[in-house]
Amino acid sequence: MVIFEACRGELQFLEKRLHILHELGRVLMKDFEGRTHRMVEAADKSAVRLVRLVAERLPSFRDTSLFMGDQVYFYKRAQILAADLFAAFKGEKWGRFKDMHVLTAFADYKVPQVLRHLGILVYCPELAERVDGKVLLASGSHEEVEIRANTIWAVELLRSKLAEMGERLMAVEIDWILWNLGQFKKFKKRPYHRTVTIFY
Repeated sequence: MVIFEACRGELQFLEKRLHILHELGRVLMKDFEGRTHRMVEAADKSAVRLVRLVAERLPSFRDTSLFMGDQVYFYKRAQILAADLFAAFKGEKWGRFKDMHVLTAFADYKVPQVLRHLGILVYCPELAERVDGKVLLASGSHEEVEIRANTIWAVELLRSKLAEMGERLMAVEIDWILWNLGQFKKFKKRPYHRTVTIFY
């Protein structure tokens, strides 16, 4: 019986994906009566607390990197969990968070591709050559961390500029807009950076 079937190529990290599902099941059973909503309720309507709780209890969500001696916390998938709940429940019930505005953009591969197309992110010639040549950037490498961190900062600058123009959007909402733009052909003219990781 086929459970997952990729349309093209091979589904990466199948064993790790299975491990992550088991990890989630174990944590939910041990700490939250086997119910996901109990974990959400434990965050007491705080998106930040939910992100921290998920990253603390589930190592596969602990998306951090060491950069020039400092620990950098991206927590991309944990933030997406909070944002997806917020969107699915329209800010009510299990999607009601008092601090959604504190979450950052979700640092992955698609948003920097769009920001680069728009001229908001500009890579140095060496990095541009590697990204355009589809050379693999190691997860946690200097280049990959810089792309992700600058993506978050670029979205914050966009958010600030939009606020000056009277458009008040959260970083999460700007991320959604940019990610959706990335599905259009013209935003795919230049490739996204290649990194093999469980954190995107």
